[in-house]
Amino acid sequence: MQLVILVVTLALVQCIYFGIRVGSARVQYGIKAPAMSGHPVFERHLRVEQNTQEQLLVFIPAIFMFAWQAQEAGVPFATEGAAALGVVWLIGRGLYARAYVRDPQRRGPGFMLTAIPSMLLLLGTLVAVFRSLL
Repeated sequence: MQLVILVVTLALVQCIYFGIRVGSARVQYGIKAPAMSGHPVFERHLRVEQNTQEQLLVFIPAIFMFAWQAQEAGVPFATEGAAALGVVWLIGRGLYARAYVRDPQRRGPGFMLTAIPSMLLLLGTLVAVFRSLL
């Protein structure tokens, strides 16, 4: 479970980093609090952070539920598999952030590398739960 905890910790650190980028953009573009708009690049940084928080709401419970349920079901390398999907999620978030700030129309691949691992973790959890109920 240590690997899963490490990946979740990195995801939270990544989200904090995105928040720092929002603060830096706020200063760089002269956006005074509490304003949430004013310069397109600032707004992109803000949206990256907000979307990451939205994605974390699904990702964190999904990775822990999958790791636990798959391990309980006796799936070999369950926590390692969960952590590997988490690493893909982290890479996807990084690609999403970079692309969104540069050109929001190019955010798709990074978003998919975030969404697919979360969906696989949730699907895997459902499979493991249903198998344990039968």
